Amino acid sequence: MVREKLPNAIIGFFMHVAFPSSEIFRCLSVREALLRGVLSADLIGFQTANYARHFRQTVARILVLETLPKGIQVDDHFVDVAVFPMGIDVKTLTEKKREPEVSHWVQVLTERYQGVKLVVGRDKLDEVQGVRHKLLAFEAFLDKHPEFHQKVVLIQVALQTTEENEAHGGVTDVVARINSRFSTLTYQPVVFLHTEDMSFAQYLALLTVADAFLVTSMREGMALRTHEFVECQEERHRPLILSEFTGSYSYSGFRSCIAINPWDTRNTAKAIYQALTMDDAEALSRWEDLHNHVVTQTAQAFVTSFLTRCLRTNIEHLQGDSAAVSKLDSARGTLWDRDPREQAFNPPDEALEVLGKLAEDKKNEVWLLSGLPVNGALGYVAKKVPKVGLVAENGCFIRPGAGPSTGSDPAWINMVANFNLSWKTACIEILNYFTERTPGSFVEEREASVVWRFCTHKDSSDRQWAKRQAAEAQNHIFDSIGERYGLRIIPGETSFLILPN
Repeated sequence: MVREKLPNAIIGFFMHVAFPSSEIFRCLSVREALLRGVLSADLIGFQTANYARHFRQTVARILVLETLPKGIQVDDHFVDVAVFPMGIDVKTLTEKKREPEVSHWVQVLTERYQGVKLVVGRDKLDEVQGVRHKLLAFEAFLDKHPEFHQKVVLIQVALQTTEENEAHGGVTDVVARINSRFSTLTYQPVVFLHTEDMSFAQYLALLTVADAFLVTSMREGMALRTHEFVECQEERHRPLILSEFTGSYSYSGFRSCIAINPWDTRNTAKAIYQALTMDDAEALSRWEDLHNHVVTQTAQAFVTSFLTRCLRTNIEHLQGDSAAVSKLDSARGTLWDRDPREQAFNPPDEALEVLGKLAEDKKNEVWLLSGLPVNGALGYVAKKVPKVGLVAENGCFIRPGAGPSTGSDPAWINMVANFNLSWKTACIEILNYFTERTPGSFVEEREASVVWRFCTHKDSSDRQWAKRQAAEAQNHIFDSIGERYGLRIIPGETSFLILPN
């Protein structure tokens, strides 16, 4: 809608939450409209590389558009897709944590929990935040390590959400069970604060006195509360226990945390023990890595990076538009078509004669672009009209036209000589799997590329099924070998091409 009203506007779209896999997104009834709307932006940003990959795969699968590691080709324009890590305002937080009220609450909490280790968590009370899994892991920790009875307390701050009533029951039951099992007259192992009344000063004080900060999210973007914890630990350097399913964990700077799978209760309990018994030297080393990420990937850095990239992308698009020529459809400019089911192909002599006459004129430089391999029809063309330049396999091989600088019989130039072509074996294996399940489809293996023809007749009754299979095949290839080998997948109406990027 914005693009329709303001065709030349600079539009950047940033996804602040996790983007689902294509399997989940395809369940939406308005999936195509949503994707088309987002693709009207100049730049689409995500918090992690995984979320960006999910988006590209979803677009390839549902809209059958060409996707590249840097973005998506949409009709006559290219949409950039990039990753921008979120951060916090470190300068403001540093000023806040030095306020007298924070110091007061640090003193209060230190006196109240003297001689006790504090494990702190702060999450919204919904299923995806994994609060119940956190409590179960803490219970398992107390069962496994009786020496920590009356020596450790979990303070869990639960923020209110729209799902709180449903989630609240399962969480409070576990809290009640833990406290009934391990409490004494003077000790309560879990302090569960389901309130919005906690001030920011109290929250910062809690982060400052914590001996470990525990995040057990099932799926989350950038967990910025972990950044706040790291900054508040400037003096104590205590460890962070972080779910692998958060966006923060995907960045190398946060790999110095203690990583957990929140579904694995036993190992999460081990992580709690590791954090509480970690020596100061290791804790300091881990904290320094975490802190370096926090102070470099700030909120200001995020905004600057995103806006700069958005402006640059828009300028590139405008420059591309100003130099653009009218788009050719699939028929215009095509000298001859061939039946993909037929191996042999002889270019018509009439067309070759016309090309030869054009190439004889010194004012012209004639090139013939083809997806065909070097041997076969293009070899025949090279002999019949040697002055015509040839491009084979969609750019993988080039043969300049004969002339004073190239000689009478120019050699083919391999443009992918430095590429690792071992991917073809795995690619063909995947395509053979889909060929067995798609009537009329077949694989064409070339020297440096592979083509899968999934629908040889545009009016075939199996066309819709074939297109779905093609989308699945592209998705699978991109997932398994695409990024590893730097492959480009170019979709067409009845086939798609895989070649080095």
